[in-house]
Amino acid sequence: MKNLLYLSALLFIFSCSSKSFPDAKWEGKHWTLVEISGIPVQTSGSEKDAHLVFDSRDKEVTGSGGCNQIFGPYEIDKKNVLRFGEMGATRMACQDSPFENKFLETLKSVRYYEYSEGELLLKNGDKKVILKFQ
Repeated sequence: MKNLLYLSALLFIFSCSSKSFPDAKWEGKHWTLVEISGIPVQTSGSEKDAHLVFDSRDKEVTGSGGCNQIFGPYEIDKKNVLRFGEMGATRMACQDSPFENKFLETLKSVRYYEYSEGELLLKNGDKKVILKFQ
């Protein structure tokens, strides 16, 4: 009986491991925003582009909104569920702050993800793509 409990505990730990979720494959990857709400985003190929970087161990995301640095927690679960917690940002004066505000607001609406062929698609509750990253 004791061995059965030990085996059950091990199976539970391995089934809950972050390695079973795709964000472990996203670790450290620079995901550049290329589309928001169906509208293409102009990119420069520089660190200034709006982007996200996932830390699967701490379940935190960092990046840029296009001007300010952004950061915050996220939760990922089975069935492609993804939610971002309260995001923080530095507050430098930016020429394109309406875009950055739209990006941060759209992150709040994310409920699902799809990862396929080098693209990360973030979807709202209706499973409509609202953010596309490469």
